[in-house]
Amino acid sequence: MNKKILLTLVVLLFLAQFALGQFYILENHAIKINVDIEGNAQVTERYYLNFQNEIQLADFRQTVSEIGVSIDGWQAYDERIYPRIGQSKDIVVSGISFIENSDSLDFLEINYFLKSPIMEKKNETTRVIEYSLKPSAFLSFVDGALLIIPSGTSITVQLPRGVEIKPPIKPDAVVGENTIVWTGYVFGNELEFNYLVFKQISSFDLNQALQELMQSELFIIFVAITVLVLIIVFAKRKSIGNKVQNYVIRHSDLGGEEQE
Repeated sequence: MNKKILLTLVVLLFLAQFALGQFYILENHAIKINVDIEGNAQVTERYYLNFQNEIQLADFRQTVSEIGVSIDGWQAYDERIYPRIGQSKDIVVSGISFIENSDSLDFLEINYFLKSPIMEKKNETTRVIEYSLKPSAFLSFVDGALLIIPSGTSITVQLPRGVEIKPPIKPDAVVGENTIVWTGYVFGNELEFNYLVFKQISSFDLNQALQELMQSELFIIFVAITVLVLIIVFAKRKSIGNKVQNYVIRHSDLGGEEQE
């Protein structure tokens, strides 16, 4: 009888420890990559969490205050929480926050940017620049020879307005006017997408040109040359006038021979 009671207590203790360790269920993981006109990336990752009770929620609030913005601290706490885009040496974390929602799932949000551009120039002409995605930015999704975006994970790439996305997109994605969205489960042996950025045709601004000239060191030289030319013209105005008059007479009917 004592053995049965002891065995039951051991099982209950094990189940209690397991329940205490399961603070939440990670429901979804959403990654949004905002790309600027030069191919740099600002990344937001959201981990949507489902807490089983208020005690677990209170414990997580305490964890947030203790770990703060330490990526190493969060990955030690839960190995699933770490930046997925880029390489660790290029990641600069700008903030980590916990957002509680009354009508939807709470989420932990990590914001960071990459020191190196996520896009690279493939071709450039006087009118257009073609960019392509660097596969090295997605190494955390590579398993062997495959790129795998797991179920429950979505990746949205937001490109600047006015770009032209070039097919094909690999692996297959939902393509909008300037967005590309992968929603797991997705896999493929290639990661590729390209887009075109059209250069703006610069217009000549006379006022701006004059202001820049007046602020430059060449302005004094320009004024001096102008004054010198005016002085020469004024000093030789009679000679110049006579030459102009003679030229007009020679090339007009008045300077021609009289008709018989």
